[in-house]
Amino acid sequence: MIVDADTGFGNALNGKSLVSVAEMEGKIKAAVDARRSTDTLIVARTDAVAVEGLESAFERAERYVEAGADVLFVEALRSETDMSAALRQLGSRAPMLANMVEGGKTPLLNAEELQRIGYRIVIFPGGTVRALAHSLEAYLQSLRAHGSTAPFLDRMLDFRSLNQLIGTPQMLELGRRYDG
Repeated sequence: MIVDADTGFGNALNGKSLVSVAEMEGKIKAAVDARRSTDTLIVARTDAVAVEGLESAFERAERYVEAGADVLFVEALRSETDMSAALRQLGSRAPMLANMVEGGKTPLLNAEELQRIGYRIVIFPGGTVRALAHSLEAYLQSLRAHGSTAPFLDRMLDFRSLNQLIGTPQMLELGRRYDG
């Protein structure tokens, strides 16, 4: 699981505002000090490419490793050339994370390609939501056109299958332990 603390506090829009390098270093050091398990990795993300440019983002990332970050995440690299430059400059300092967002700034590469060029971690955030939204749109169009879910049944789970997937029988069994 990856928890994205954004700028460390966020705002109503969670826009591309940057905290100072010194403030981010302090946040990383605090996260490192608060770590209770060696299984917890501190991923330092920088959105500086969009605001200050590539070189500034790389400089920030280097400072974040020095502050104790375990993994680097340089967001919104705009080409494979930029991705390669990031890996050349930063990849030996810490494992690099790639962010694959359909319609985002970074070119979409598959996990094997990313591993081949040097990325150690890849995330596909929001992909499930975009896939569900696409399916929901098709479902609602079908329902409107046919007045029934029948034409869409082959793309749906039936009631029993959904309950199996979410573990309803196991939850009910657990609940019976506490019946009076």
